[in-house]
This record gives sequence, C-alpha cells and structure tokens, in this order.
Amino acid sequence: MTRANARWAIPSVLLCAAFAEPQAASALQASAAAPEPECGTARIGSVFVDNHTIFELDRGSPAEGDGWGAFAAKARAFANRLHWRTRRGFIENELLFAAGDCLDPLLLDESGRILRALPFLADADVYAVPVAADEVHVVVDTQDDWTLKLDVRPEFNQGFRITYAGFTEENLFGTGTLLGFYLRERDETRDLGLELSTHQLAGTRVDGRIGGGRTRTGVFFHESLTYPFVGEVGRWAFIESYSYREDLFRYAAPVGSPFTNVSLPIQTRRAATTLGLRLGTPGDLTVLGAGISWEDVAFSGFPSDVTVVEDFDFSNPAPADSATVEMVRSQVNPRRAAHVNVVAGKRNIRYIRRNGLDAIQGSQDIRLGTQALVSLGSTLGAFESSPGNESHELRGRLSLFGGAAGDSWVFNAELNVEGARLITGNPSDRGFRDVLGEFGAYFYWQPGRRPAGLDEAPGPAAAVPRHTLVLGVKGAGGWNSFLPFQLNLGGPFGIRGYDRAEFPAAQKLVAHLEDRIALGGPFSDLFDLGLAVFADAGAGWQGTVPFAADSDLQSAVGVGLRFVFPAGSRKVTRVDVAIPIRQGGLRSLQFRVGYNAISLLSGFGDEQVRRSRGGSQAASLFGGQFNR
Repeated sequence: MTRANARWAIPSVLLCAAFAEPQAASALQASAAAPEPECGTARIGSVFVDNHTIFELDRGSPAEGDGWGAFAAKARAFANRLHWRTRRGFIENELLFAAGDCLDPLLLDESGRILRALPFLADADVYAVPVAADEVHVVVDTQDDWTLKLDVRPEFNQGFRITYAGFTEENLFGTGTLLGFYLRERDETRDLGLELSTHQLAGTRVDGRIGGGRTRTGVFFHESLTYPFVGEVGRWAFIESYSYREDLFRYAAPVGSPFTNVSLPIQTRRAATTLGLRLGTPGDLTVLGAGISWEDVAFSGFPSDVTVVEDFDFSNPAPADSATVEMVRSQVNPRRAAHVNVVAGKRNIRYIRRNGLDAIQGSQDIRLGTQALVSLGSTLGAFESSPGNESHELRGRLSLFGGAAGDSWVFNAELNVEGARLITGNPSDRGFRDVLGEFGAYFYWQPGRRPAGLDEAPGPAAAVPRHTLVLGVKGAGGWNSFLPFQLNLGGPFGIRGYDRAEFPAAQKLVAHLEDRIALGGPFSDLFDLGLAVFADAGAGWQGTVPFAADSDLQSAVGVGLRFVFPAGSRKVTRVDVAIPIRQGGLRSLQFRVGYNAISLLSGFGDEQVRRSRGGSQAASLFGGQFNR
C-alpha cells in the first residue's frame, strides 16, 4: 500500500478500532457528561498519531521478488533497523490541539508546519476526518527522515582535502535529541567539537543546546535555551545564550601577494537574554521585544601573534612583518560593553507548500507576505571606544522580508542592515561604524506545473515538474568596520568556480542561475536523484577593507549531481564540478561535496557577514527562523 492510499485507509481502520474499544466509549460518555463550551465548528473526538519509520515495508511484491526489488526491500529493512522511530509522545507534545478541543483548521495547519520544520521528520500531514455532524477525528501522519549520519565533505581546490567529517544522531531514542561529534577543517578553521541539543527540554517546548571543543588556537563553548514563538499563534518567546570562542580571523590576500592569507587571533565572549511578545491575529501580528546583551571582544595576541600563511597552509604560519600588521590595525579595536535592546515590528506572513524547490521530490513550507523588524540597543554605562576615550554606543538593525507566489513560481527576498553610532565628545569618533548589509532575492519557476490554489497542500496528485529554474541574486557588504571584516567573491556560496579565498572585497554582488532536473531510476523509493546545471557571475569592490581589491566581473559554469536519502526528504547533498570562465579555467576546476548555494531552507544570510557581526544577535531572531 502506498502512503497516498494509506492516508485514506488509516483513518477508517483507526476509527473502527476506536468505536470498538470499550474504554474509548466510556471516555466519550464521561466527556459528554461534563459541561463543555459550545463549538461553532465540530469538536475533536480523538487524535490518532501514525508515526511512520523511514520506509514502509508493505509496499507490495518487490520485497518478495528478485533483482532490484529484492535489493531495495532489504536495504529499506536494514535502514529501519538502524533507526530510532520518533516517539508518539514527542509528536503529541508538538501539537497545538488535543482531543475535546473545538476544531480550528488553523491549529491543524500550524501543527503540521511545526512538525515539518523538525530536521528529523521528512514529512508530516495533519488532517480531520468527519465522524458525525459535530465531531471529527484528527490524524497526524508523520514520516521519519534518516538521522544517523556520517557526513564527509571533500573539496578539490588548492589540492584535495576533507573540509568536514562528522558522526551525528539527530533523533536519539526517538526523542528529538541530537548528539554529534565533528571535525571541521577549512582554512583557518579547525574545530574538533561535540554538540548536544534537544527540541523538548524536560518535556517542554524549550529548545536546549550545548556544545564545545577545541579550535586551532584554543577552545570554544556555547549554550542556549530558547522558547520560540509557536507557529503563527504563539504569543511569547524567550532566548538565553552564551558563547566563548578563541580563534583566528582570516584575511585573504589578493593575487600577487607573497602570501595567501593573514591570520589575526581573536577572542569573543557574548551573552544575551531577550523576551518577545506578539499581538494581533495570525497574518497580522505586531512584534515587541526587549532584552540585555553583553559582549567582550579581545585581541590578546596582537600584534606579536599576527601571522601570514603561504599556499593556504595554516599549519605552518610565519610572523607577519610590520607593514602587514599595520594593514589590519584599523580593525583591531577591543571592546567590552553591555547593551539594553528593544525590538518592534510588523509580521504579515502566511505559508504555502510546494514540492521540488530546494528538495528533489519533497515538499517544503514557503513564506508569503511581508515582515519588517527594527531593533535598537544602547550601552549600559560607558565603554572605551578608543584608548583613553569613553563613550556611549547606539546599535540598530533593520530587517525586511517579502514573499509572493503564483501557480508555477515562488519569490522570496530579504534585506538586513545594521550598524552602530558613537555618542562621544571626540569629533573624530562620531559617525556610523561597523555597518553591515545583506540582501538576497530568490525566484523559482517550475514550467509545466499544474495550476493549483496557493493554499492547496501537495497531495498524491501534486507531481513534481521535471525542471525547476532558479535565479538568485545575493549581495553583502561592510562599511567603516572597526571589527575584523572581509568578504570573498569565490567559494561554494559565491562564484562556485573559484576558491573560497579568492577576490577579497568589502562589498560583493553575485547572481546564480540554475536548472534543477529531477531524475527517476530503479531505486526511486530509496533515494531521489537530480542534476543541476548552473552559472554564476559577480563582482567585488575594494572599499576600505584590508587587502581587498576591485575584482571586475567574474563568472563560472558547472554541473552537479543532487542526491537525497531517503526519498522525499528535504536534505539535499550535492557533488558539484565548476569551471571559472577565464584563460586556463579547466586547470582551475573546483570539486565540492556540499549543499545548495541557493536555498529557502537555509535562508539568505552570508556566513562571512555573520562572523563579523557585533553585539547581540538575539534581537534579530524574532524573524522567520525564531518560529516553530
């Protein structure tokens, strides 16, 4: 039986069992005797959770045949034996309704979206089945994703290397708990770490996370407790976080330099506590928040520990000369300050479901509508902004989002701008500083997709088109940076035919064009396969960032193999080969195993902007990613 047929067969079987159960009849009689509020709609009689494991083993004759069918059946059975099925109790704790409640279609829709947002569930559907004129039963139908992962990501640029190796269980004992070990080694970064997190700390909706390990220069540690806004109906949210990291900030050197990189030791401590409130109705919400944050940024090894690296060999650095040290001095400004922060904004968001956008066959929830958030922070007391000069600092952040969709297309765009201004008696210190900006706009078009209502959830008839055309435009930049900052135009999320350290810049703009092609195959019930043909183009600008230079227009083309296991999951692994369009480009091809450069699932943020962001990031979390 296929899952599509099971969707309709399961409710009838469960309902028959429920009506035949004497205890269920007694419970119904007891609830009928108690006074209940009147419902304008039907009442929920029972809630049935059907938590499927990764693969269903009753799909018919292939399990008993020979050849491909027998192999696939054995592979599915073996995968199921290695997997912890998500517990029913965990799923029930995520629901926004219970038996005896009045039926509210919005709560059913939001519960399904909350479940689909969990990384260890490949899919989830929540729907009502009428059993009487004034009563329904609700079925919660979930499908587990593969959660025991050996993640190895090789690259071939400047030689072959493994940039990441990790072993993780994302759903330990079926409780939504992640436990993982990993080694991340990429240029200046060399993290050996342990990560532990849970989506239901002590049976509540609080997300808990803790991790730590060693870096190339010391140690790192982070922890957080988060009570997110629950879907679009949650009123309150809370976050508490602390992090400490000893690391290197990597500057890339332009072509022609006697070295490829400059490393600046940096130590950061950050802590934040923020409380949020939403007023209004779903689709028309006002967001308010307030909190306190603290940061300590130090450069204890400056200037003696500034080093240069040749041929990207960070294991054998050499001391930097005085001229190189002076190049980075303008961005070496220790700071230690506490801020009080306030957040305000408007959220007019709704969701639709679409198949085959960032996944190959799987569905994902797409944001539509608009959102605008503003956060402001002021230092508590004074801090030293330059030697012997105490001042106050105001920090601000503006975040804008817009999304729209038609029958065969989807568009999302986001803009984030932040910066600081000093209130000081020294005229030379006045003005805006540490201004960071990020912009992203993604357009998806699926030619041949059958027209459907925007609110219609993908069902058995929602076939995925063969082609998905994707156009992405991304920009980022920094101005008047007093903290370490530099961008690079090349890399897996820039122009993919170039190394991630090429073309250092203060601002950059990159466009991606991609055709994602869904493939079939003999193992389509085990995994999804797809191809991607892509082209990237962009430019970078020098600004006032150390070692940056104008890059002129650069471009690259490539092809990739896309792989998803198990079939229907949203987690895509890519094997890309990209070639820069320049003389000798074939000798500089890039090979990488990674993820989609354009993806609504991972958002619009730029990791190089993120590493330079000062102050608390908690205030910005009241946007899309701070909902569950």
